[in-house]
Amino acid sequence: MLKRISRLLCFVALTSVGSVASAEESIAFCLPEWKEMHFDDSAKAQQHLAAVQKLGCEAKIDNHGGHTDVVYRSPKWKSMEVADDKLAHQWESWLKKAGFETLHGHAADHGDDHAGHEGHDHAAHDHAGHSHAAGQVEEVNYRITEWKTLHLENQEQLAELTAMLKGLGCELNSKQHSGHADLSFRCPQWKHIEVGSHEVATTWEQWLAKTGFEVKHSH
Repeated sequence: MLKRISRLLCFVALTSVGSVASAEESIAFCLPEWKEMHFDDSAKAQQHLAAVQKLGCEAKIDNHGGHTDVVYRSPKWKSMEVADDKLAHQWESWLKKAGFETLHGHAADHGDDHAGHEGHDHAAHDHAGHSHAAGQVEEVNYRITEWKTLHLENQEQLAELTAMLKGLGCELNSKQHSGHADLSFRCPQWKHIEVGSHEVATTWEQWLAKTGFEVKHSH
């Protein structure tokens, strides 16, 4: 994951001004390297293949030795929108079990109701593809109260940054112009992401600061 984030540091160029849009409950995800999932049941393998293909992954089936492997990857960050935070946690849990890195921003008071979310144990759980035991969670807190606009000429960069900012829980608006696009965003209330190591937290902290966020890193 660190290499993926580091690449994104290279092309962020900021200007000012933007326009208002509503944020949705989103999860960003990516899987840079090929993942091989083993299935003894061919029907379940086909179901998993269909699921990852629906997410936009490159995917294929490999039958050998009496079993089936589903091989897939999603090297660019993508995002999905769901109806509420409970569904977001259910999907995030599924994505992580399937090998994906995830990005899902939480409100400042999110820890007050962690226990009510299926598949989410704040004491000992897994975030962004990194397992950690109780007491080892590191939080990166962020906000950006004023609108910022990214001026992007590359459509792939636009799509990937849009997915990441959706995963962070930002409000977004994009406008297409001749030869480029302007991606405007803000996140006026404090939110946080939770990661399983100091190294990953520091990398995200650097990316967020470079992108224009106010950042606080809880160790």
